[in-house]
Amino acid sequence: MPDAHSRLADKAAPVTQIADATYRSLTSALSRRCADLYDMDVRVTRVDAGPPMKVRVHCEDRFELRLRVTVEHVGGNVYDVFCTIEEGASSQLTYSRPEGADTPLPLCPRLGQRFSAFVMEELERRLGRWHLCREED
Repeated sequence: MPDAHSRLADKAAPVTQIADATYRSLTSALSRRCADLYDMDVRVTRVDAGPPMKVRVHCEDRFELRLRVTVEHVGGNVYDVFCTIEEGASSQLTYSRPEGADTPLPLCPRLGQRFSAFVMEELERRLGRWHLCREED
């Protein structure tokens, strides 16, 4: 007979709950990172809860990035989170749901840091291009 621990690990949370925790983790980490590094305000907006979830990242009304986030249950409490930036790079992250967590799932700081680093890399590329284009005008 399986114990309570194994039953919890086998019960999958709906991917929309994982997408929500991913979104909130990204929003928190990216806002903090942009403020710390560049003293820049960034607004993260969920356009469509999905699946797939669609997100826009607005950088001080200069430009925006559009993200597509898909979540897949791997097994147990582990989920793969796939992020694709429109006309840009893709990344795969992993979310491990805390055991016994009910809705809403807590923020995942490590996932938020990794996700925001991925998005920040693309923001830096585009911001550099934006500045170069503005200098040519």
